[in-house]
Amino acid sequence: MNIRRMLLVIATVAVSSLSACGTDGSETAADGATSVVDPATGEPVATNYPTDAKFVDVSMETASSPLVSRICPVDDPFCVPRECFPWDPDCICDPVNDFGCEPCDPTNELAWCYEPPPPPPCTAADGLISQYRVQRTGREASEQAEVTIFGGSRCNRFVVTGIGGAIVSDSNYETLHIEYRQLYADGTMGPRTIHRTGSNPNRIPEAWVQAPDGYAIVGVAAGQQSSHDLKTLIGYSRQVVVTSAGVRMSGPYQPIHGGVNPYGTLDSLAVNQTPNDNEVFVGLGLRSAVQQTKTLVAFIGTLP
Repeated sequence: MNIRRMLLVIATVAVSSLSACGTDGSETAADGATSVVDPATGEPVATNYPTDAKFVDVSMETASSPLVSRICPVDDPFCVPRECFPWDPDCICDPVNDFGCEPCDPTNELAWCYEPPPPPPCTAADGLISQYRVQRTGREASEQAEVTIFGGSRCNRFVVTGIGGAIVSDSNYETLHIEYRQLYADGTMGPRTIHRTGSNPNRIPEAWVQAPDGYAIVGVAAGQQSSHDLKTLIGYSRQVVVTSAGVRMSGPYQPIHGGVNPYGTLDSLAVNQTPNDNEVFVGLGLRSAVQQTKTLVAFIGTLP
């Protein structure tokens, strides 16, 4: 190979290498990206985020309301406080650490330990999805999520049809947006509504994925590629159909790729899916640490 041809080859490789970067070496969006890097902030911004969305703002406390702190029993000095559901019989008070715990009349509405009567059981008239389970994945699956949204009432859970998030520079999720739709017994869905939470809930997500009409989210995956940004977000959707057994999720999983690097590598174990055709996502929680999404908490509703 002569010198001239060698220089041409080197120049071609150099141009190809720079095509993934700006002229100053800064990162730009990959092919097929649904997000771009804002030159003013250096942060990704989802370009496919809905501009006509109807929003519901959810406080940090309300967003995580399905879980409450459990207080250790007095006879278990090695107990570690954890989170549990309010109706969990293990959520008990501690007479040693809680002044005035005993005696206390739980039937007295003025007492701090008052326990209201259990709510009536949910019926079909209350809503289509009343039962759900919690599924945790990730390298640190048991850790508390930094942002959580769990939409709906006790007897009527909405299905997830869109997901977006953003991470602040110290590798914490500060924004979570979830698009919800009401699911009806005939398989149709109501209008799209985006619920927002986090320490910066009004921020446009760094990555956004949205299921098409007639589909709902049954899985999610995230990848930061050793950065403080949500560069890769995947939502797995399935079609909503009506069968002889009722409303079900049907057909193959349809991945929806989002972010500045929509087909990038995923963080270890940061994939959460349900394989069952009678289940669909009704909420989500996320946590980032050391430039990785390490905790994914999925609230998975059960179709009757």
